[in-house]
Amino acid sequence: MKTGRKLFAGALLVLYIVLAAGCNSAKTNTALPEVRNNGTAIQWKYSDETDWRDLVALSELRGAAGANGKDGADGINGKNGTDGKDGINGADGKDGADGINGKDGIDGKNGINGTDGKDGANGINGKDGINGKDGADGIDGKDGADGANAKNIEVQRAETHIQWRYEGEDWQNLVAIADITGPTGQKGSDGANGKTPEFRVNENTLQWRYVGDGIWLNLYDLTALKGADGQNGKDGINGQDGKDGAGGKDGNTPFIGENGNWWIGEIDTGVKAAGIDGTDGRDGEKGDKGEKGDKGDKGDKGDAGQNGGSSGYFYAEANSPSAVLNNSRVNITVYEKINKGGLISSYRNNITLKKGHIYSVSISGSLEVGSNESNKSGNYSIQMTDGYDDNLCRELTRIKRDGTKIPYTNDQHSFNFSRMYDASNKDITLQLRFENSAYNTYLNGFSGTITIIALD
Repeated sequence: MKTGRKLFAGALLVLYIVLAAGCNSAKTNTALPEVRNNGTAIQWKYSDETDWRDLVALSELRGAAGANGKDGADGINGKNGTDGKDGINGADGKDGADGINGKDGIDGKNGINGTDGKDGANGINGKDGINGKDGADGIDGKDGADGANAKNIEVQRAETHIQWRYEGEDWQNLVAIADITGPTGQKGSDGANGKTPEFRVNENTLQWRYVGDGIWLNLYDLTALKGADGQNGKDGINGQDGKDGAGGKDGNTPFIGENGNWWIGEIDTGVKAAGIDGTDGRDGEKGDKGEKGDKGDKGDKGDAGQNGGSSGYFYAEANSPSAVLNNSRVNITVYEKINKGGLISSYRNNITLKKGHIYSVSISGSLEVGSNESNKSGNYSIQMTDGYDDNLCRELTRIKRDGTKIPYTNDQHSFNFSRMYDASNKDITLQLRFENSAYNTYLNGFSGTITIIALD
């Protein structure tokens, strides 16, 4: 048993040396060693490896087989059991063969007749004797002491140590993981920035490339995604007849004016009503002047004009609070009232115009503005920004006063802003604010409306 422990301790020491050497030389990453018992040997490997290495065979850790033990002493004879029942009579045996006839004997001499003896008295039956005891067996040689059974060895990786034990016993620390962990490797250099891919559909083929590259690469044939033709749909129900359009205005009836030309309403067509003198085709003489034609019939009623329309429209009320504007801004808050078409959305001072349309935006209202200059000059200035084209918006909306005015009094100004925004290719988000330009200005408030129409 002591020999097995020495072998195992030696194996563990070898493992410690191998792991320590491996960690201090080849392994510079954070991979930790693992140990296992595969039934025939103690094995080990690093956690990032796949192959296990034999450390020591289990047969080398088991003690030598012990000598056979002594035979046990014979047990005492048991008591006689009860007699068994008579068995069934066996079958009669076959008759034996006839014996050989013997030789005739010599005739004996006649003896003298003896007297008859008396009958003896009947004797009493004796008792059965007791069976004698069996003799003692000879003494066997002594058996050797039984050898101790070899115990299975278990190994595990705990949080801080590699541990071992005999099966069923307490775990014992073999080596600290920190002692066999190599130093932390140096930080690697940063990798190159990744490229952004972009995609497009070209002639039923999905293609991709990195942004900035010149060549598109085929990714997938989109015709493979086409499903089987669907069943023919049922005929739809006939729609209701549309209402008759409003009647058109009566057309103007052509007439001949005083100058002999045809007139339509108040328009001179420049066309003469009288025919041009012609010839009869025979003598080339000029024909007679034709008679004046009859007045034409009243023209048919014109078709109804087409109703105007738009893709969507938006209407909201807007206002801003009182504020001192000194290189600062104040939001114009939007309160949506009407929204048709789902192309325009608003939140606080933001209005988003969905891509695919051109939008007409109009803002009108009333501003109350005054000076907040410390020198009591009475000068002020105010303008609007839209968060999209601020410089143009400032030029279109600036209200400015230069000159003497009673300080700290307010002026009322009409405010109007109108322009077109092209959102054909992408959404546009407007952020409406008031700001001052040249002077420290006091805004006593704004109240107005916003109207937006989405055009095709």
